[in-house]
Amino acid sequence: MDQTHSSFFRFFVRRHMLANLFTIMVILLGLGSLAQIKRDIFPDVDFGEMIITTRYPGASPEDVELYVTNKLEDEIKGISSIDKITSYSMEGFSIVTVSLDMQASDKEDIKDEIRDAVNRVTDLPEDVTEAPLVVEVDTGIIPIIEVGLAGDIPYRELRELARLFKKKLENVPGVSKAEDLWFLDREIHVEVSADATAEYQLSLRDVATAISRRNVRSTGGAFESYTSEKNLVTLAQFRDPREVEDVVVRSLFDGPIIRVGDVASVTDTFEEPTIITRMNGRPAITFKLYKQDSADIIRTVRAVRDLAAKEQELLPDGVTILFADDVSYYVRNRFNVLLSNGAIGLALVIIVLAVFLNARSAFWVGLSIPVVLLGIVFFLPISGAFLDVITLTAMILVIGIIVDDGIIVSENIVRRRELGSAPLDAATEGIQGVFKPVITTLVTTFLAFAPMFFMTGVFGEFVRTIPLVITLAVLISVAEMVVALPAHLAPGLRSIKTGAGAKQHWFDPVRDFFRKTIRYVLILRYLFIVLSIALMAGSLYYAATKMKFVLFPSSSANAFFVYAELPVGASLERTADKT
Repeated sequence: MDQTHSSFFRFFVRRHMLANLFTIMVILLGLGSLAQIKRDIFPDVDFGEMIITTRYPGASPEDVELYVTNKLEDEIKGISSIDKITSYSMEGFSIVTVSLDMQASDKEDIKDEIRDAVNRVTDLPEDVTEAPLVVEVDTGIIPIIEVGLAGDIPYRELRELARLFKKKLENVPGVSKAEDLWFLDREIHVEVSADATAEYQLSLRDVATAISRRNVRSTGGAFESYTSEKNLVTLAQFRDPREVEDVVVRSLFDGPIIRVGDVASVTDTFEEPTIITRMNGRPAITFKLYKQDSADIIRTVRAVRDLAAKEQELLPDGVTILFADDVSYYVRNRFNVLLSNGAIGLALVIIVLAVFLNARSAFWVGLSIPVVLLGIVFFLPISGAFLDVITLTAMILVIGIIVDDGIIVSENIVRRRELGSAPLDAATEGIQGVFKPVITTLVTTFLAFAPMFFMTGVFGEFVRTIPLVITLAVLISVAEMVVALPAHLAPGLRSIKTGAGAKQHWFDPVRDFFRKTIRYVLILRYLFIVLSIALMAGSLYYAATKMKFVLFPSSSANAFFVYAELPVGASLERTADKT
């Protein structure tokens, strides 16, 4: 068996070209994947919830519950695999939250059933003009950034600038939609004079009917002939608000022609606002941007900011583009931590190994850090994962693990050479001698994280990438240790002196002291076993009686929210002033 293992390891030690190709291939594949891999704030997690929102303008909370919420709940209750239903009925709004059974295997079918159940509720009040909005709760509902347009110019001009800017934002690669706030719909107000209608003996219905009959766009059929077919389309829609004034309300042979302008004033304005947004204390039309599922959050936000920088140069004086809630910051920050930790770890590994072994060994062992990290980046998309905050945290964690086996193997190879073995034999015997314990340490590391694969619920969905990263790191590390590392080290072993010619190492006195210490410990082994057991028991007792268990440690907040409630009936303007 030992001879078989020796032949196996010797095969790779002899293949220097194979080792170089392996290392270069992993680095290039990782860099190529890094340029294209998706980066996001969280992994794609289905929270198993659906929110059904219905608008019932002007209705009291009691009416909302009676005529909207209860009807939706009654229709949904019959669906199986639903954990619970929570509802909120408030003035003008109904919100129904449906929580699915996370153990159900057919969640998509359940969601389709919920949508069908909502569509079956057709007897909602007439004032409910919009169909209930059904939204799945997942990580995709989190906006990636808020962009605001603020300026000391009339609202009409600011809105027109915002309208054009919104179209450009929605065309940014990676942006799926832009949700606007304080972007008021345009309205034409027709204020009818009571005195004028009395004078001309008209009613409000007469004026409203005349306007609605005039503002028409419809298809009236087609003319067919032997040679062609022509469609008939009635085009009578208003192109300018002032055209409303010219609409004829009454026309008689023996009387004057009465137009809308004779009995009413027409005003081109906007709908009454229900929300006012501010950014940095300035009233601003705001857009919440959402990204496409496959888009990279850092590239998408960078493209948005680049567009904003170009648009800022074209805007009038006093109009500013503002930003808030840029969640790509967290991904960039964690990515920078990974890069800095990897660079620091690489530098420290090279320095320490150069001091204790030699510079060549230090370089090749240190190279295992970028090799393994880039290998993980390459295999993540194949495994259905991508770079998110949790994945990057796992990669930071794994940096300290992946160099351990390389240090052990390289040290044993150098030691074999110092004892007199030929370079090829030293590399073969060096990895063969420590292969089993190294594999044991890697397997135990994998087993420590493997149970996280089987965690259920939303939390299990979030942390599943941690054991995936650990598994990939272990596999790539083993491949690098067997295929590449001994072959990289073997040529440099010729410069190491052996036997009596080996120079005295500065670490030899420290090693001799450690050897003597271990000898005394082994002599008094029973005493140290008792002391170790006592220390462990004391630690467990202290942990059970003095230490608190906290699943997630608290940290300083990156944002905070202030909710202020004014007395019922307070106007929007007063609320804005108080805010």
